[in-house]
Amino acid sequence: MSENEKIISEFTEYLLGERSGDPVVWVRSVLNAGLPPLDFFNNIFNPTMTIIGAKFSRLDIFLPELMDAAETAKRIIEQVIDPMFIEQKSSSKTSRGKILICTVQGDLHDIGKNMVSIMLQVNGFEVIDLGTNVNTRTILDRAIEEKVDIVGLSSLMTTSMSYMKEVVDLRDGFGHKDKFAIIIGGAPITAEFATMIGADGFGKDAFEAVERCMALISRVKS
Repeated sequence: MSENEKIISEFTEYLLGERSGDPVVWVRSVLNAGLPPLDFFNNIFNPTMTIIGAKFSRLDIFLPELMDAAETAKRIIEQVIDPMFIEQKSSSKTSRGKILICTVQGDLHDIGKNMVSIMLQVNGFEVIDLGTNVNTRTILDRAIEEKVDIVGLSSLMTTSMSYMKEVVDLRDGFGHKDKFAIIIGGAPITAEFATMIGADGFGKDAFEAVERCMALISRVKS
């Protein structure tokens, strides 16, 4: 077992409550031992969340365990990872572009959105996070007010996917299609759905979302 595999195994146990101790303290100790925050996020955090998601899909764990793991992961992001990335970002004065991100109306999930937000900031974007359950008009108004280059919409519930289309329709209907791009993502979202509603991009995970934003920002600023 490699060192990364060992750390992932321990992290999984912490998130699932199978190992005693405070996960936040453990993560800090791993980072203090010399693992760079970005490497931890890419090579430990993301793979661990994938493992936990797979366990839930196989019914090895159930919804309460999944929700507890998500809350613990959120606490780690807020208390450890996010502050480190923000500190790194503050040392850089350049910005690739401005992105507004949120979870659409009817959906309170934010783990995926938060991961994308962090990855965007690490890659040099200025991010405005409106949070969860954001109504369509608020998204459009803030996008125009902030003069953003891209709007990122997240949804983990099929019942809220229609609000993504509302945002696209409202942007296009008010003549703002050339002012900012719209990228969408989330567990039930597909590239086909993105094309169907007229979105400019789709990211199946945080890494792909950043890649799509890189490509879109070149188009928007050209």
